[in-house]
Amino acid sequence: MIVDDMTEETLRVDQKGRVLIPTRIRKQLGIRNVVRMRLQGGALTLEPVEDPLLSLKKLIVKGTKDVEKDIGRLRRAAERELAKGV
Repeated sequence: MIVDDMTEETLRVDQKGRVLIPTRIRKQLGIRNVVRMRLQGGALTLEPVEDPLLSLKKLIVKGTKDVEKDIGRLRRAAERELAKGV
């Protein structure tokens, strides 16, 4: 999704180092649960990333006998993959 490159805002950082991305910006960029952070040349960049769990859910084949069990297995795999990136 293309967003105006000239968007600029001043945001607060709380005591734990968290920044709240305004709702309208999250919606414009399709940010849900996961973002990728990059520090380059003194600039911090955040990019939306599809939630690994949603990616894995798309791979579930219709007709699976125990969908709940498969989803649980895929959720654990997604959480392990997400933890590797941290």
